[in-house]
Amino acid sequence: MKEVILLTGPPLNGRDEYAEKALKSSPEDYGYYHVFEYLTQVGKEKGLKITRKNVLDFAISHPDLMNEIRDRAFERIRKEIDESEKEHHIVSTPSLFRWGSGSVLGFTLSNLKLLRPNRVIIVLDDILSVRRRIINDPEWFERFGRDKDNIKLTTLVLWREDAINHVKTLVHELEKEGIKVKYILQFGIRHPYETFLSLLFHENEKPIIYLSYPMTGHEEEYYQRVRGFYSKLSKHFTVLDPGALDDWWVVAEYDSQINTNPSIRKIKIKHLLDGEETEELEREDIEQATDILRKQLVERDFNLVDVSKAIAVYHYTPEVSAGVISEMAEAYRTFAAIYLYYPFKRRPSPFMEFYGMQNPSRRTMFKNEDEMIRAMVEEKEYWTKV
Repeated sequence: MKEVILLTGPPLNGRDEYAEKALKSSPEDYGYYHVFEYLTQVGKEKGLKITRKNVLDFAISHPDLMNEIRDRAFERIRKEIDESEKEHHIVSTPSLFRWGSGSVLGFTLSNLKLLRPNRVIIVLDDILSVRRRIINDPEWFERFGRDKDNIKLTTLVLWREDAINHVKTLVHELEKEGIKVKYILQFGIRHPYETFLSLLFHENEKPIIYLSYPMTGHEEEYYQRVRGFYSKLSKHFTVLDPGALDDWWVVAEYDSQINTNPSIRKIKIKHLLDGEETEELEREDIEQATDILRKQLVERDFNLVDVSKAIAVYHYTPEVSAGVISEMAEAYRTFAAIYLYYPFKRRPSPFMEFYGMQNPSRRTMFKNEDEMIRAMVEEKEYWTKV
């Protein structure tokens, strides 16, 4: 049976670059359809030259013609999928973003009705990396007047908000038409390539689980302990990690510098991945973006829980984490199995204890992480969530 996976998201989040690097190591037979390439083909046949540099202005200035070109592009993709003998078909295109005086759609409801995606994966990168990508892209940097100060975090978080909402709205309408989409997944780009490939091709053998753990104020433990536990779990499961998309460290740096100097106007933030390059961001921009980021963080983590069949709670600290408790409650609400690693003599809160015992047969918390993983492997066929 053929499966169509729509790979989408906000612009400049590294979607195609990430996917293409990951897929290089995949032995699977798949089709990959970059919608922009089909747009350029159709445009050329109409005597039009569509490029990365002019496509946005063209789409806003000539929306009817762009709609026709996009419709024909999706028709060609659908035809190629129908004629292919491959099982997996990945269609990649941005979702939506606003530019200048208008909006540019990556796809419409009619495009999705034709495509009939089985799953939708929204690929996301952290905000500061998106900003850096714009600065390092000559064509995009020119759009922002070659001035870093013109690239506002608020703009980028709104791009993300628009892109996600566009997907949610159209998938809702699609399901009203009787076309069922298994899930919409907000996928952080810092997941290992192996996790992405497992998600695409091996979800049946390696079911999706969510890794929950205390994050705020525990950066050192994340790099030293959580990643090791993640690697162990990944041998058996497709593991979703909330740390694969981390915008919160921008806010943490803001809070730290404001507390040190309440009158500061520019916030200096070292890039999370290389720890070297420093960005200077306007205080007001971070403050405006933070309100949106807080909401996006909660919605994204709940989305990851909602698509998972189980969550593994790696509670390496005795202090209660409000985020972890909330994720356990969401997992309980959506019928996911819950496994809690809590290696302390001190009893956890009654809420954590209650949620932490919601697994099929053992009804226990775990003091040994390997024992917990063994239990998950043995019990995965008895998980309630389908």
